[in-house]
Amino acid sequence: MKYPTLIFLIVTTLISINGQAKKSHDIVPGFLQIKDQLNLGMVFNCGQLEYRFGLQWTIQEKHEIFYQPKLGVAIGASRFSGMECHQIHIAPINLTWTMPVNEQIRAGANFITDYNYQLWEDLHDAPLFWNCEIGISPVISYSFQWDDKKIKADLKNSLLGFTSHRQGYDPYFWQKTFKDAFVKPHEDLKFGSFNNYNHTNVSIKYTPNISKRHTFGYEFDYLGLFYGSRFHRINHNLLWRIAL
Repeated sequence: MKYPTLIFLIVTTLISINGQAKKSHDIVPGFLQIKDQLNLGMVFNCGQLEYRFGLQWTIQEKHEIFYQPKLGVAIGASRFSGMECHQIHIAPINLTWTMPVNEQIRAGANFITDYNYQLWEDLHDAPLFWNCEIGISPVISYSFQWDDKKIKADLKNSLLGFTSHRQGYDPYFWQKTFKDAFVKPHEDLKFGSFNNYNHTNVSIKYTPNISKRHTFGYEFDYLGLFYGSRFHRINHNLLWRIAL
């Protein structure tokens, strides 16, 4: 089964049973830094805004499954050159399963399909760059509740998966079409673990009143691709979750 078919089947299955799930909306403003070796090692600083829609199921009162696709856009520039950078971030599958270890700690795994597209208008005649991850990460969560307040901390770190990022530059070959943007990242996938990449996500969330709908938090997200033309991405995000 090819990756596009697998993604379609998982997404449609989850959506078809969303009536049984708790729903949430996340508004995520953030600060993004990108460094791509193909761009002479320049660092691009971007403001980013992301939206995440969540569906959560509880099975047998202990297993939790959380599906949260992501869509984000960023616009920024290099501090030294002033060159602009535009990014689109799409994660059609972001699926987490956890089970309790004790009263405060849960552990499990995350499966994600994560796509990032960058466009530097003043570099390389502005072809589209990409990086992609289809990976599995162990997950550990700690939560503490007192009165009607709650704090929760989560850690995810990539274990293994398939990754790709653009390794060459040919402005006459690359066209900014939907087909190329979707097909090329999957054609160049490379399987590996920490020898190829590292994706670390740490977040802490505070719920001031568990009977209400709002949760606030901070998230640090790092992605590094270490083969060929290296790529680094750092996100500092603020989280506002509205539970339905």
